[in-house]
Amino acid sequence: MILVAIGSNLESKQFGTPYENCLEAIKLIRTKFVVEQVSEFYKTEPIPKSTQPWFVNAVIEIVTKTEPKKILKELLSLEKYFKRQRKNKNEPRIIDLDLLSYNDLILQTNSLILPHPRMHLRKFVIKPICDLDPLWKHPLLNKTAKVLLKKLANQRIFNINQLQL
Repeated sequence: MILVAIGSNLESKQFGTPYENCLEAIKLIRTKFVVEQVSEFYKTEPIPKSTQPWFVNAVIEIVTKTEPKKILKELLSLEKYFKRQRKNKNEPRIIDLDLLSYNDLILQTNSLILPHPRMHLRKFVIKPICDLDPLWKHPLLNKTAKVLLKKLANQRIFNINQLQL
């Protein structure tokens, strides 16, 4: 599976709420790749904890023969389209697009690490992956998403369908 994380915690003049930013990002990703599956959307605390707004997060599965570095380039281009600016680590953002996993590929370059090095530590990533395939296995840890999720019980996330937007 090729997995992409989508997140937002700032409103944009172009598209609106963080949820609408995520929906628009998926729409634009569909113009570049086949989107096979979309997880539920979740409202999640910022990590590390801070006073910034909570995030809206989801994970999508894409299907493509495009190599990982080119996928990353497309995702960064979409972030630029949303006018995302990268100044400080863990800052609020209009959109955040991360290539999480590219099938079972293990890769480490200056610009891209696969699988994403912190994905297994974040419930806002693992819970949506469980929506797509609870038996998906982390290529390095050789543990399923379902097993990884159990270790993240203390992180708070809420299914957006159960909340008022």
